[in-house]
Order: sequence, then structure tokens, then C-alpha cells
Amino acid sequence: MKTLKAIITGNRLFFGSWALFFIIGLALLFLLGKADSFLDLNPYHRTPLDTVFMWVTFMGDGLFSVIVILLFLVKRRWSAATQVTAAFLLSALLAQIFKNTFSMPRPMQFFPPGAYAYFIKNVTHLGFASFPSGHTTSIFALVTMLAFFTPNQRVKVAYLFAGVLVGYSRIYLGQHFLNDVLMGSCIGMIVAVLVHWIFLEKLQSLPVFARG
Repeated sequence: MKTLKAIITGNRLFFGSWALFFIIGLALLFLLGKADSFLDLNPYHRTPLDTVFMWVTFMGDGLFSVIVILLFLVKRRWSAATQVTAAFLLSALLAQIFKNTFSMPRPMQFFPPGAYAYFIKNVTHLGFASFPSGHTTSIFALVTMLAFFTPNQRVKVAYLFAGVLVGYSRIYLGQHFLNDVLMGSCIGMIVAVLVHWIFLEKLQSLPVFARG
């Protein structure tokens, strides 16, 4: 437990900033509800902004995590590659279990025709795989792990900001509700913490990980 406490205290600013984001999100859900919070978070849409958020949301795609893992492997940072891989796979598995267990409608499935004008053709999906957001789960597993690998507090917060931006992109693109994003951030972050903790407790001393 001392190692887990050290992980938390060593990343206080990162976790504190996430807690602020999470509390504000919960407050919006409590005050406005699922549907109205989605609508109020989408007041402005333009084609150039759509393009920007389509690029932003790519950071939450599994392919982006694979690219990061490959970069660590090229640099022979075996422990970093191993931890990111484990966090990515486990968080993705949990997200899929939740999606299949709860089977909640995506916004385009949830709202009646004409209730929301900004769904994007060939981008926004129908279906019942809304909860939680897989992209948000993936990016928060990644940025939390990356935060553990840097001592720079400002860089840690920059990673968190990237995660929040990807989460918002899922709402902006009409793919998820706020509660989907909040839950995804929880799953990704918790999985990353547990993977990092287990690594430090059980695997760090193995020779293969000696170079980080």
C-alpha cells in the first residue's frame, strides 16, 4: 500500500485536476440531466471545428495507443511499453464489458429526429454502445500512464488536458453523453493506476525492465 500511496501523492496535481473535472461534470449531470447537459455542451458547430475534433478524437482511438507503444519499443523502453500495453488492453476489455452489460443508446439513437441538429453524417454512430465512452477510456489509460513517466507537473497536467479534450470531442461529435465520458475517464485512470502499482510492486526488478 505504500507504493500505491506514493503513486497518488507523487501525482497530486494530476489527480486533483482530474477530480475537479469529474466534480464539475457530475454537477452538470445533476443540475441539467443527461439529455440537457449534452445539448448545452454543444452550442456551436462549424465544419472546420468538426474537422479539428475529428483529429482530436483520434487520440482516443486504439491505433493511437498502439503508435505510442511502438515508439516506446523503438526507444527500448520496455517497462513503459509493457505498462501502456497492459493498461490499454485491460481498460478496453472493461469498456466492452460495460457496453454489453448496460447497452445504453448513443445520442443519435436516444434523441428523436430533429431534436438535435449537429449530428455529423458518416461520423456520428447509431446503436446501443454509448456507456462508457471507449475512446475516453483509452485516452485516460494512456495519459495517466504517461503522467507516471514524467516528473514535470506541468506536463502531467498537459496530458490530463489532452484526455479531457478527447472526452469532450466524443460529446461534440455526437457519439456520447457526459456520463459516458466521466465513466470512461474513471475506468481508464483506475486501470492505469492498478497496472502501474502492480508493475512497481511485482515486476520492476525483472532484468528485462532494467532500462525502463
